[in-house]
Amino acid sequence: MIADLPDYIKGAAYIDEPLLEYVVKVANKFWRNNDEEGTWDSNVPRIFGERYCKGLIDTSRQEKYLSSTEVQDTLRAFGLDNAKFWYLCLCIKDYVEGSTINAVKKSPTHREELKNLVAELDLMQPDITPNYINVATNGELTLKVGKHPVRIKDGQTLTLINVALTEFLEENDGLSNLLDSASIDFEHAAILSATKQFYLFDYYLSLFLKDLEADITIKSSQANRKISLDKRLLVSRMIYILGISNDKRFETEYSDSGDKLNFLKNYLSKCKDIKIPTHNRIYF
Repeated sequence: MIADLPDYIKGAAYIDEPLLEYVVKVANKFWRNNDEEGTWDSNVPRIFGERYCKGLIDTSRQEKYLSSTEVQDTLRAFGLDNAKFWYLCLCIKDYVEGSTINAVKKSPTHREELKNLVAELDLMQPDITPNYINVATNGELTLKVGKHPVRIKDGQTLTLINVALTEFLEENDGLSNLLDSASIDFEHAAILSATKQFYLFDYYLSLFLKDLEADITIKSSQANRKISLDKRLLVSRMIYILGISNDKRFETEYSDSGDKLNFLKNYLSKCKDIKIPTHNRIYF
């Protein structure tokens, strides 16, 4: 059995909890907190520890994890502590669910919305007036301010709005903190596909494993078997063990024909330009 996390009165103590060593390492690499004055340590270990002690983290598959000799042998070969790795995988799974299953839909940035408006205004056909001023035609801009919508149909006014917005975006390109931020609407939830869950789990765990070197002198606990040193397969097996997917191909190393399956790698290779259009509801 793996020891439970202590229930700390002061949540900040989770930063120094030995069982969360790997969690802290990943959190401070990917999920740091920041503001205009700089960056400081991530809140993720604290939030995860508190959620764990409140029974909000699914630990029902711990026995499946411990009984997987393939996974345990791979961890030994890479010098990884199986308890710390278990908590890391639980945390990544919980974080991924906060970004995919229990997520907040990400609004377009202010820059994107203004550019979209400019693009629509550009589509209006210009007409040349007797004074040789380009005037937009066939368009209407509607703004709802309070209970009273404002409708602008005058072509010259629409053209002036287009010019003003275009110049504002060009002259203030450096205002990234303002223009590239977005409002967050917690009323609108988002549920993303299972593919995006696999992608995020693989992304975070693979980068944790990336620089680890295996000790090839470590022997398998199973007679006449070799230890798998395939890091991607380890990630894939954890996807299956944690129930992120119940497809057994995630934990299978070889196909029936004896070929290397590489199921996760091949699965994600078919999914190009994966984007995560959400904010994490649980951790931020």
